[in-house]
Amino acid sequence: MLNLNRGSNFYIPGKAVKLGLILLTATAGQAHAQTSVTMYGNLDVSIGKESGGAVVMGRGYNNWLGFKGQEDLGDGLSAIFNLQTRFIPGTGAQERPTTLWQGESTVGLKSNTVGSLRVGRAVTPLWNNIWLFEPWYNSGFNGSLASYQTGSYSSDGISDVALGYANFARISNGVFYDSPDFSGFRFAVAGEVERNPLAKTRNVGISLNYGKGPVGAMASYERNDNNDNIYFLGGSYDFSGLVIMGSYAHTKLVGVNAAAAGRSSERLMVLAATYAVGTDTIKTGYGKNEDSGNHKVSLGYSHPLSKRTTLYADLYREKIIVNTTGYAVGMSHTF
Repeated sequence: MLNLNRGSNFYIPGKAVKLGLILLTATAGQAHAQTSVTMYGNLDVSIGKESGGAVVMGRGYNNWLGFKGQEDLGDGLSAIFNLQTRFIPGTGAQERPTTLWQGESTVGLKSNTVGSLRVGRAVTPLWNNIWLFEPWYNSGFNGSLASYQTGSYSSDGISDVALGYANFARISNGVFYDSPDFSGFRFAVAGEVERNPLAKTRNVGISLNYGKGPVGAMASYERNDNNDNIYFLGGSYDFSGLVIMGSYAHTKLVGVNAAAAGRSSERLMVLAATYAVGTDTIKTGYGKNEDSGNHKVSLGYSHPLSKRTTLYADLYREKIIVNTTGYAVGMSHTF
């Protein structure tokens, strides 16, 4: 027997939205043997320009198409899976040509009492939580201050260029554990099972998070294949519509990443805020690399047309080698 249900919930960075998806539930005769498969996605396209450059079509956030599901095994235990491919809507091209399931490809078990365990390819604990402390959800585009959260660090460090940065915030051949919520506290750990023959070590990372009422906090550590390290602290407070957030990170770089950055360590900071004006949101923030002197100030505005569709605009100014001013306007749609 097939039951077609609408209105499944899916969470994207910054907001919970009600999706108009078709949820397929197959009942196999036993009360506990229920299987759900959900198709989900995000579309985001922007048009922008930076000083000295041409008008280009880009994105304010990444675009994906995914399939995820779970099978009830009874006694609070479920089998789970998640497959997510990433693409560029302006051209229809695959985001990273080397990796079809760029976003995630995992299978595992989830328990109501002890948390979830997945194996495969996924975002590391650091990047799975860092977006909570940046108004543009650590997108890395337009007004985003993502580069001042993590600097020159990547979760790979060995095959970044060869893989087209497909593993910048992810690991393949990994094991991922996420704890249940303990009165607002939760933690996640992950690490590689297989070691890249070119790597000095295996990736390993942990994130400790707290979120209850108006307070949010995070402490995370990660080491990549190149033996680069990052220590990250983030915090936020919601003053009934005005959310103040910030982060501080210290990276320790070796080898090619140190050469690319021109230094063996970086100290990075972000101070930002969002303010609700009715259903609209004003975003502002400042990021700085204390060691290079690079810095960026950003202003953004988003206007939801519905729970699934949003219009946005960004204006930003960044100093890397020379000062650059940029703007972008765009639209995002979740399903």
